[in-house]
Amino acid sequence: MSHKKKIHPLSHRPVSSSVELIPLPPKFTEFIDAHRIWGFSSHELSHFVLEDNPEHHGKRTLPPHQLILLYPDAVVILKGWRLELLVGPLVSGRVARVHAEKSPGPLIIAEARVSEICVLPFIHISLLKNKPETPEKS
Repeated sequence: MSHKKKIHPLSHRPVSSSVELIPLPPKFTEFIDAHRIWGFSSHELSHFVLEDNPEHHGKRTLPPHQLILLYPDAVVILKGWRLELLVGPLVSGRVARVHAEKSPGPLIIAEARVSEICVLPFIHISLLKNKPETPEKS
């Protein structure tokens, strides 16, 4: 029996077995800011807003776009260029890691560029329920 790779007449790629596996999509999306790595479950992105950066005001050195991502535990704010290119891969769970690039290098037309990441975690309601009561002053 020959173990040579065969090319199916309808396929442009060699077939080496009867099952072809694709890479697993990432379970988390990592956002790397200046101080830490934040990880959020890829399937828990509930809402997003893509808008103009309110700080831009025509200043060419500031990023023109802002992408706000809402997760159950936090709001993630990305600022950068061509962030519309990031929306599709984010909502489909294909983004594994996002990091900010502060240095303005050459912009690649087909890629989004993130210059700032801000993560605002929510306070868990369960922590508020277990908060010890403060005594009343009389």
